[in-house]
Amino acid sequence: MRTTTHPLLHQVMTDADVATTLSLVATMVGSPRDTVEKIAAAGLPLMADAADEDPWVFKAMYARSVRHVPEPTAASYAKLGKNAVARQAMAADFELVYGDYAETIARDTGVLAGATGALSRQVLAATMPTMVKAVGKANTNVNEMGFGRQLRILKATPSAGASAAGSRTGASAPTTPFGESAG
Repeated sequence: MRTTTHPLLHQVMTDADVATTLSLVATMVGSPRDTVEKIAAAGLPLMADAADEDPWVFKAMYARSVRHVPEPTAASYAKLGKNAVARQAMAADFELVYGDYAETIARDTGVLAGATGALSRQVLAATMPTMVKAVGKANTNVNEMGFGRQLRILKATPSAGASAAGSRTGASAPTTPFGESAG
């Protein structure tokens, strides 16, 4: 098992807002922070892989990287933890961004992080805005091309030291009704 972390993934995961979000999401979902961090670190390269495969996912991620994200606060995550409708909206936003890849990303992240797909889906939906914003902060070109470069770096990052079954770099491409890969 590899334990190396690419400097970009380390930079994103240690971003102050991401670190705060990870702690708050851990409390919200009732899991140890270490588990939430493993899920986020395993999921981000898979999200980058989906963006590399689908230009609409890339555009949605880039748009979120330049969008204002409110500072994470304990009060906002406590409120989110008690509001099922808000959590469903957050999950729907994750599915809107990643489309057909959302389920595969959640499932493969769970496998890589040693968590359930349901927990991975909750964690990724709650952390995605802040993590994507942190990738945007690391984009020194401050444009789509630079953001794409950052995603390609993340895509090549080993996710939790292993790759998911049936996948080139993480998230497997959705299949067509005929069982062929769409990606």
